Amino acid sequence: ARVRCDRSCRDPAVPAAWGPVPGAGAMSFADSLTKIVASKQAKLNDRETVAAKWPAYESKLLDQAVELFKQRCMREAENQKCDATVSFEVVTREIEDFPKRILTDSTYFVDSWGEGMSAEAWFYSVRGVQASWSPGAPVLFAEVLQGMLPKFVDRVKALGFSSCHHEAGTWKVTVSWPAPDD
Repeated sequence: ARVRCDRSCRDPAVPAAWGPVPGAGAMSFADSLTKIVASKQAKLNDRETVAAKWPAYESKLLDQAVELFKQRCMREAENQKCDATVSFEVVTREIEDFPKRILTDSTYFVDSWGEGMSAEAWFYSVRGVQASWSPGAPVLFAEVLQGMLPKFVDRVKALGFSSCHHEAGTWKVTVSWPAPDD
């Protein structure tokens, strides 16, 4: 049989945070644990919603970067060249909604993320929703570029160049195409 008890008969050695005494009419300890799990799941769901914004935004930025890259290659072809070396970082400067950088103590950080985008969306998309985001924490601009560079190179490779490679230690991507038959 359960004994009904108010706070006055509770063992003083048992902290109140451990939950109410069974039968006291309030939430049980197990119920409080269920509530904690539900709260954490809701938080993760919210993070997933925020994180889902970045991939589509990133894809739009990469599409624009590829178009600018193609324009650079066309200029080289007009100059009768069969190759081009283009800096991904330089190309991104021409994209209006690309995250903007700011120099602080010899390091570039993301200053603004573009229309409707946030550092939090980028963070949870790249690091996962289980990771801990600190609002206001600076994001290295190079980290954003580095995450996008392999995707950019893959898109450029899909354009059918004879060769395409990223020059290690740089933001440069070099491509070549066949010379015309004389």
